[in-house]
Amino acid sequence: MTGPTAILSPLDRADGSAAYTCPYTGLNILGSVNGPMELPGRRDAQRPEEATLEILVKPATAPSAVGERYAEGILKSVLGRIILGREKGFPRRGLVLTLVVLGGPTEELMGRGQSYIPVLPALLHTALLTLLSAAIPMSMTLTTTALAVNAAGEIVENPPLQVIKDAASLHAFAFSSKGHLLMNESSGCFDFDTWEKVHDRAYAICRGPKPSDRDGNLESVLRETVEDKIYRDYAYAINAA
Repeated sequence: MTGPTAILSPLDRADGSAAYTCPYTGLNILGSVNGPMELPGRRDAQRPEEATLEILVKPATAPSAVGERYAEGILKSVLGRIILGREKGFPRRGLVLTLVVLGGPTEELMGRGQSYIPVLPALLHTALLTLLSAAIPMSMTLTTTALAVNAAGEIVENPPLQVIKDAASLHAFAFSSKGHLLMNESSGCFDFDTWEKVHDRAYAICRGPKPSDRDGNLESVLRETVEDKIYRDYAYAINAA
C-alpha cells in the first residue's frame, strides 16, 4: 500500500489550504485557513499579546458533535504549541482553521460512540500542511501516527478499519521536528510496558531513518510534499537558470 498523499493550495480564495488522503483509514480531508484576521463581535476572544486560534472539524455528511469537539480541543492544544502567535501583526487577531472530511468511512470512524483517535493523525497532518501553505510562522513542524494493539498483544501500524474495531487499545502520537512528544492519546486496556513499545514504534515511524519507499518515515513524506510545491511555484526561475 502506498503512503499518504497531499496537495498544497488547492483552494484559490483561502490564505492557505491542503488536501490530504490517508490510505489506511480511507479518509479524504480538505483544510483551509484564514488569518491573521479581525474577529468581529468577539472582543472577549481576543488575546492582547498573541493570536487566537480557532479550529473547526466538520464531517462530510453529518453535523458536528461531541467527537468533533474533542478533536478540535486536541488539535488546538497541539498546534498552539508550535504556532508563533506573538509575531508582528498577530496579537488581537485570529487564525481560523477549518478541516472538512470529504470522504471515507466517516460513520465507522467518526460516528456516535466511536473513538476519534485513529482520525487524529490525518487531521493533524492536514492542519500542518494547511498552515505551511499559508506561511503561518511556526517554531517547528510535526508528524503523527496511529497504532493499534490487538488481542494477541501485537502492534499494528496504520491500522485498517477492521483492526481498529477489534483492537484491545488504540494510540495516537505526535512528535515535533525536534523530537518532542506533542500528543499522546490512548484508549482501551493496556499496561505501561505496552505503551512504551507503542511509543517507540510510533517514534520510528514518524522520525526514523528515511525509508526506501513512501510507506515509512512520515517526516520525509511531508517534506517532499512541501518541496514539490516549492518546485512547481518556482519552476520558471529554475528553468531560466
